[in-house]
Amino acid sequence: MRSIGEREAAGGIGLVAPKPLSKVTHTSVLGTIRLRYEKDAGTLTYVQRGGNQSAVDRHGISLDTYIHAIYGLVLQTPAKNVLMIGCGGGTLGKMLSAIGKRVTIVDIDSASFRLAKHHFGLPANITCRVGDGLAYMQKTRRRFDTVVIDAFVGETIPPHLAGGAMAAAARRCLRRGGSLFVNVCLDNRADRAADIIGHHLKENGWSVRLLDQAGSARNAVVAAGDVRKLRPPVLIHPPNVEVPRVKIELRHMRFRRLRDKGA
Repeated sequence: MRSIGEREAAGGIGLVAPKPLSKVTHTSVLGTIRLRYEKDAGTLTYVQRGGNQSAVDRHGISLDTYIHAIYGLVLQTPAKNVLMIGCGGGTLGKMLSAIGKRVTIVDIDSASFRLAKHHFGLPANITCRVGDGLAYMQKTRRRFDTVVIDAFVGETIPPHLAGGAMAAAARRCLRRGGSLFVNVCLDNRADRAADIIGHHLKENGWSVRLLDQAGSARNAVVAAGDVRKLRPPVLIHPPNVEVPRVKIELRHMRFRRLRDKGA
């Protein structure tokens, strides 16, 4: 979420182009969803409660830097089975599925799946489960190689998906040697939301690294589990618009130490 801003050459990962809109607003249990299609640029954006949930180019490639960051991190792991909490337009799940990852997405909002399939090309081979992400992780008998948490109401992670209960539940449904990636929206330079999530994970026995960039409003990625050898990601599938911005933002994302919760 937040960063607006995956195109592969012919014969590449084969994403589906966004469809022109017949309806701009859609009713949802979490509030009205607004889809904005810019005909000249060919971009499609999914907004809910003032938060950008997904943005893609005319080929269905993400314009969100953090999506490319998490994609690049997951590709450095041996993950085959990926659990994603939060759908939006489903762009990251679509990218991972296109290169052979087995993807399961859990979202409390059924409208999100409907729009992701119809407008953003979410493929049928992705398993979609409607329900609360924390409850799913606490109850599922499946074990995954990687868990990605990208769930928001507006630009805020629901509290139960940002604390100790999330850390324990994610550990429960991960295989040994697995990894966890949490997307976090930060409002300003002093925002400690990502650091606080990192500390919750450390308190639950996780090895934690934080991928962040300088600036005020931005996205950071909390990486936990078997993540010590991960390198800062690079742009693998550039979109056909806003490439300079995405490249610059991705280049500026670096691993840093956790700050004290109240520092």
